[in-house]
Amino acid sequence: MRMSDYQQALEAVGQPYEVLALGGESAALITQRGGRVLGIFPTPDTPNLLWTNHVFHDKAELANFIASGAWNIGGERLWIAPEIQYNVRDRADFWGTMNVPPAMDPSEYTLSVQGSAVRLRASMTLPAYNLASGEQQIVVERVYRPAPNPLPEAGGHLIYGGYQQQVTLQTTQPHIAAEAWILAQLPAGGELIIPSMPQVDAADYFGRVPDSARILHQGDVPHLRIALTGRQQFKVGYRAWCMTGRMGYWRILEDGRASLLVRVFFSNPANPYAEEPPNQPGVRGFSVHVYNDGGEFGGDQSFGEMECNGTTLVDEQAVAVDTFLMWAYVGSPNAVREVGRLLLGAAP
Repeated sequence: MRMSDYQQALEAVGQPYEVLALGGESAALITQRGGRVLGIFPTPDTPNLLWTNHVFHDKAELANFIASGAWNIGGERLWIAPEIQYNVRDRADFWGTMNVPPAMDPSEYTLSVQGSAVRLRASMTLPAYNLASGEQQIVVERVYRPAPNPLPEAGGHLIYGGYQQQVTLQTTQPHIAAEAWILAQLPAGGELIIPSMPQVDAADYFGRVPDSARILHQGDVPHLRIALTGRQQFKVGYRAWCMTGRMGYWRILEDGRASLLVRVFFSNPANPYAEEPPNQPGVRGFSVHVYNDGGEFGGDQSFGEMECNGTTLVDEQAVAVDTFLMWAYVGSPNAVREVGRLLLGAAP
């Protein structure tokens, strides 16, 4: 689907959105419901580079989806980590007690425009389990702005669009750990490229994690290559000390061009990163997670996720400010491969 298709669908069901101009013809579509970057569009005629739920193909289905309070509409979202604390009541029964709090998603965001920036704001009250007790009260402020091209001299008729998201979390309960958790849902069929230190420290969260999640390839820098097939559910986490603060998703589009989404963030080895695998209490420190879905949506509805976390609010720290960037490129496969080599240290 193209951006105009999403706009028409959202307008038909009365859902507010804003378009963030990213330079040239590139744009991002940001929704109030769920606080999503619902789509990244290098041109008006280029299909969305992010995954979205099939309900957008049918306005009646979309209306029913929204009325039901369901959260999984797609795009790039922000949740509050740790998942094991806010989304799971009993870690011994992970899947049986898993639930996304409505206060977290779709939440009740306000959406506004200030100059060239788009702002989202929400207040969340989240019950805590497993790692703490009581309720976390947190205010989320998110500001999106266009981000300049880090490779303006790159050739090959590349199309670029990028944005930065500044996230501010403020809590009155700093003794209950909380951190920004950014999850980009990606259409299956591509490959994640994750630059790494010379050694990888990873932990399996659930599912059958493939060997590729731990195999380092040698390029300009060591890196992981993980196929997101959307056919076998798994999740794996990576310790902050072995992550570089960049990762990318490479995919061939239907028209034969290639796309590359590059996520940029601060992976701080000194940050606690409070998320824990369900069956490994006390094991922490993961700034990056990779999720591959099991394909229950079927066909072109399969997806995977590249995920990263921000500064942990814990002990006496009541405010955290983090910046996350997304650089998007579309062009000939060879030109996009060169972008991958330059920005990730590995050509797709």
